Amino acid sequence: MKFLRLIICVTSIWGLGLSFAQAFTPEIPKTETLPNNDGQEWFWITGNRIPSLVDGQAYLMGQDGKRLGQLSTGYWFNNLVNAHKRNEIITVETHFSRGTRGERSDLVVMHDINNLSFKKEIKIPSKRMNGVRNDGLVNLTEDEKFLLVVNYTPAQSVSIVDLDKGEFVEEVETPGCSVLYAAGNRDFYSICGNGGFMQIKLGDDGRVVSRTRTEPLFDSVNDFLTISASRIGNIWYFVSRQHNVYAIKMDGDHIELLDQWSLTTESEREDEWIISGMQHTAAHEASGELYVLMHQGEEKSFEEPGTDVWVYDVKTKKKVREIELEDLALSIAVSQKDNPRLYTLDLYFPVPFVVVMWTFLMDGLPGIEKFARQRASTYDASEGELLFHSDLVPHGGFVLNIQAW
Repeated sequence: MKFLRLIICVTSIWGLGLSFAQAFTPEIPKTETLPNNDGQEWFWITGNRIPSLVDGQAYLMGQDGKRLGQLSTGYWFNNLVNAHKRNEIITVETHFSRGTRGERSDLVVMHDINNLSFKKEIKIPSKRMNGVRNDGLVNLTEDEKFLLVVNYTPAQSVSIVDLDKGEFVEEVETPGCSVLYAAGNRDFYSICGNGGFMQIKLGDDGRVVSRTRTEPLFDSVNDFLTISASRIGNIWYFVSRQHNVYAIKMDGDHIELLDQWSLTTESEREDEWIISGMQHTAAHEASGELYVLMHQGEEKSFEEPGTDVWVYDVKTKKKVREIELEDLALSIAVSQKDNPRLYTLDLYFPVPFVVVMWTFLMDGLPGIEKFARQRASTYDASEGELLFHSDLVPHGGFVLNIQAW
């Protein structure tokens, strides 16, 4: 009888396993096509995934903050370019032949804008600049024909790539100057350590036809500029470590300091309001408004997450509103629609606030890092109303950049 029951049991289990096997259908790899972006306000969350630096990622988020797709972008990734005229997404990547060691390859990689699939790559000199702050390290000409990449070995130079031909053009030295700001279809300005700028002018073949240096436009010792500048028309708005705004006009053949004013009043300075975060400025061109990420803290905490975004009218040089943020923000971006959206890349703590505060009091910042996750928040930029939070950024490391699609 026991033997009979054993036979029945084994037969039942075998039959159950067979039914599971018949019901299981393995997933077949395939390529998905993105939904049609009919004026929707998508955005990117990108970065080097600190401390998982070998596994850079770029996440495309939809109109409602849901993740639409992602790119794997190699070691210490920090630069993604939307080339909409070319129907391409461009990333500048570094890879090693043995993963974390071996021969280094720096690449300009083009991805299909419809499905984010790989299209082609262009090898460039293996010396691109990698940094936590990455504004201006990669720049696209306005006609999207040439891409410029900043190098640092620590000798400073710029690599020029012809995207139409799919080839590296040349490398030009820029001693003492780095980080690029566009000033026309073939003109760029590189900020220099003495407070001046170097103008780089390209010919139609992508080769440099001239390099000229300007006189200093700011005090590079007592009031030096951060690299997080935002552009309205042909005017770039820089913010200094002393919380001053510098309006610098960059034309194809001319650069000049148009104006300078303070972000803060005397009482706000007494209350220790200072700039914050990594990408701490953004601009909405149609309204002429400059957005600056702020928080209260000591001067040395200027890169810590921000609690508020202050909005300025660049014509009147006055603050027109303050947007109090729900989460601590590392970076900000603004869309360019008539009713713009403000995007913030946040630190999010999915535990009760009292737990976070108690841990902070006991162990400081290192103690609360274990609770931290990341997500983006979307606000009505005109009214300051929180619209929604995005999906959480996957585990594995922290990213620092956010930009509109």
